[in-house]
Amino acid sequence: MSSTRVAVALALLAGAMSVAALLVVGDWSDAPDLPVDIAIGLSYSAAAVLVLAGTGGRRIGWLLLGIGLCGAVAGLAAALSLDGIGDWIWVGGFLPLLTLVPLLYPDGRLPGARWRPWVVTSVAGMALLAVGSATYPGDVAEVVFLTGAAVLVPSCLAGAAALVVRWRRADGLVRRQVQVLLVPAGLLLLDTVLQGWLPWPANALTQAAATALVPVAIGVAVTRHRLYDLDLAVCRAVGGLSLAVCLAAIYVSLFLLVAAVLPGGPTVAAATAAAVCGLLLHPLGVRLTRGVDRMFYGDRADPARVLEATAAALRDDLGEVPERVCAVLVESLRLGSATIVVGVAEPGLPLTHRGEVVGTLLVTPRAGEAGLSSRDADLLAVVCDQVAPAVAALRLSDRLQHSRAALVTAREEERRRLRRDLHDGVGAALAGVRLQVETARDLVTDPVAGGLLHSAAAGVATAVDDVRAITDDLRPAVLDDLGLGAGLRGLADRMATPGTGIDVTVDLDGQLPAAVEVACYRIAAEALANAVRHARARRVAVHLDGTPDWVSLRVEDDGAGLPESPRAGGLGLASMRQRAEEIGGRLTVTSTAAGTVVRADLPLEAR
Repeated sequence: MSSTRVAVALALLAGAMSVAALLVVGDWSDAPDLPVDIAIGLSYSAAAVLVLAGTGGRRIGWLLLGIGLCGAVAGLAAALSLDGIGDWIWVGGFLPLLTLVPLLYPDGRLPGARWRPWVVTSVAGMALLAVGSATYPGDVAEVVFLTGAAVLVPSCLAGAAALVVRWRRADGLVRRQVQVLLVPAGLLLLDTVLQGWLPWPANALTQAAATALVPVAIGVAVTRHRLYDLDLAVCRAVGGLSLAVCLAAIYVSLFLLVAAVLPGGPTVAAATAAAVCGLLLHPLGVRLTRGVDRMFYGDRADPARVLEATAAALRDDLGEVPERVCAVLVESLRLGSATIVVGVAEPGLPLTHRGEVVGTLLVTPRAGEAGLSSRDADLLAVVCDQVAPAVAALRLSDRLQHSRAALVTAREEERRRLRRDLHDGVGAALAGVRLQVETARDLVTDPVAGGLLHSAAAGVATAVDDVRAITDDLRPAVLDDLGLGAGLRGLADRMATPGTGIDVTVDLDGQLPAAVEVACYRIAAEALANAVRHARARRVAVHLDGTPDWVSLRVEDDGAGLPESPRAGGLGLASMRQRAEEIGGRLTVTSTAAGTVVRADLPLEAR
């Protein structure tokens, strides 16, 4: 017989004993802890079968089954007034919940080697407590009982600490598993501490409810990533188990309260409790089903919530829409990952806008699932329709930015060519003509001819000056004459003052595109002017370096920083940012009390 069949048989035995205890009990006051024992016998045995049916969590599963069997035996012994058994077996049906379960949860392994002594103390404390309970009364029994209790107190605290340690160390699915158990474990520990202050039957009922919540949480968390082929069955089983536990708790609570308050005996109490449970069956079942479905699948059962969160993500900056939407989908649907690829057709969910595929949504299913279910695919298809217009706008924006960068690059390259042609062609020709005219003027003796030649020489000189002015307006002359590095050092020499020193470091290989050269030069000039004139800096450092794809310019100063409100008419920062962005780059300005850092990252190719 397989271990799973053995577990199912033992679980059925525990369930039968729990039901028998409920049927044969006479006076509930003679068995005050019977509701707790029945809750343990039913819920822990069912949760054990659910866990053991998977491929992992074997230790946790058998531990839960042992707890359920002990609880069922304790309950039946209490109902039959078998004090010789019920006096000690309750230890195995309750105390492992506070010690061994949190230590071994969720995968049956300890958080580390240093936690092994706490397993020993937990087992030793429970053994001493069981022996003391079985041999009570007596002085030796009392000493043994108190010793076991003293050993178990730090063991319970160690169990709670183990859960906290796992939660802090873990991430992703394991972290969610621990989170599922933290609240029920905390409620059970709190209820155990308050047992001495609660009257009967309130103490028994609250402890039964708190105890039954733990196996529900464990069943959900431990099987969540191991039984995906039986995902629907697991979800329904957890929902049915939760409903059964809640209805049993409500029935027992109402039965005891009505029997104690109203005349008519057990018959009236049973009828009243059954009627109330019947009225609560449907609404409670619907709520529990939705809650369990949300634990397993996130907000898949509530598409409006997912679409609302997606719409909120679309209100952010256009460039951040893909990342925001993917984060919403992963969080809302518990997906493994989600990525939006703009403008690339890949296997996945297409984003279609006006009949054109503008992007693709790539998702990985929940950890352990073979693929997306039809419900997930249908919901993601609606999300794709909602997101597609924003992705189309982002795609169009990227294209416009690329076109803008290409135009600026072409403009600056053409200006460099024009400057070179005007300077080396027309300018040189005009300079030669001027020299010839001036030489002819000096050689002639006729005053009329000399005057004409003098006027011609002046006109040619004016034309040479105009050509030089045009070439200087096209782009900084120093960039073509000496290069960008020398141009930055020239800027530093012109702007340095006795109170402000400027250092320039250039680490570049080869010539840069014309647009990048002009942007670096203009941004550096504006940043140096701000540092010297407005920030009153003592030291300014200019760093220029690059990679095969990018050039980075940094201007750092130790001045007063940027003002809280920009000056009226100030265009410096806006101009620098525009120069960087128009060729596909980015500008960041960081200002603190220690100074300001202006950084421009510029691509070597239009983007």
